[in-house]
Amino acid sequence: MSQHLREDADSPNTWMQNEGLTPYEAMLRSASPDYLTNIVEERIELPPEYPAYYFFYRTLTKPEALQRIIDLPEKPKLRQAKVIGYALAKWGDYPALIDGESGQEIPGSAYMVQTEEEAKKLARYETSDEEAHCLIYFDDNEELMEVSGKTFVYAGDAKALLEQRFDRKLV
Repeated sequence: MSQHLREDADSPNTWMQNEGLTPYEAMLRSASPDYLTNIVEERIELPPEYPAYYFFYRTLTKPEALQRIIDLPEKPKLRQAKVIGYALAKWGDYPALIDGESGQEIPGSAYMVQTEEEAKKLARYETSDEEAHCLIYFDDNEELMEVSGKTFVYAGDAKALLEQRFDRKLV
């Protein structure tokens, strides 16, 4: 028999044939005894998350409010912007950002959050919302017409909001 057709006695195929093992069992038998603990860690350096643009559509579009909430020494520079594919629904007396129709636009403002601390302050302010990645489109004729950024979307049952079945006691 030629060398390239001969199977090694230790190969998983030989074990499967001789012992009636499944391919998974044969693979486990062929692994070294320390394969679960002998892990080679490969560190991947991710780019820093901040600075990052955040999109706002209500109170935080007012520079004074944003300044107060994230403790800025001076009024922040907000850029006129919009997100696409979202809708606003009433959450009690407040508008809540939810998934919308394709092409549906929500106007607002974008701010370049500088640090994780600023982002945490925003998250505390947006108590019933969760952070979500989004595309932000600028309407202010400055550089960068579109960027990947973040916003806060309603974390509850969006369908209930649309059907006006909102109950604050459940939140």
